[in-house]
Amino acid sequence: MRRPSVRALICVVLTMVSTGLLSGCGDIVNFGSQEAADAQKKASADLIRQLEALPGATVKGHVSSSLDGGQNNVGVDAQLPAAATVAQADALGDSIERTIWLSHLDPMGRISININRQGSSVSVQQRLYQGQTDTPPLRVKYGPRPDGLPRRSSTKWLDASTQ
Repeated sequence: MRRPSVRALICVVLTMVSTGLLSGCGDIVNFGSQEAADAQKKASADLIRQLEALPGATVKGHVSSSLDGGQNNVGVDAQLPAAATVAQADALGDSIERTIWLSHLDPMGRISININRQGSSVSVQQRLYQGQTDTPPLRVKYGPRPDGLPRRSSTKWLDASTQ
């Protein structure tokens, strides 16, 4: 007769432990406060809006984050007119880089830029920056990231550029 009470007690304990573990996982998924999440959504939306407003080309951008891929990976596909020159592609690539670099997106992950001409699927230019290790040239070219970013990120970018 004691077994049902022992089983009931074990079920109650397991339920409490499971509930505790699951509530703890919520903190792992939630990388910050709701204010921080809202600020990131706004920074991401502002960046996309700025990229898509760049003149001289059709620009589509997206920002993605995942547990295995990292946070705030920026992907940009741009299409120049069919008669565009290499100089125009270079200027567009620089404008896209600058817009991304000077955005308030933080932390910044991988940056991937693909530029082609209208009517062609062949890339005229591709640029890829794999996070901190590849971005020192961007810091040299466009200066420091914007003011107001959390200190940890600004330091991280600075440290990566001085190593």
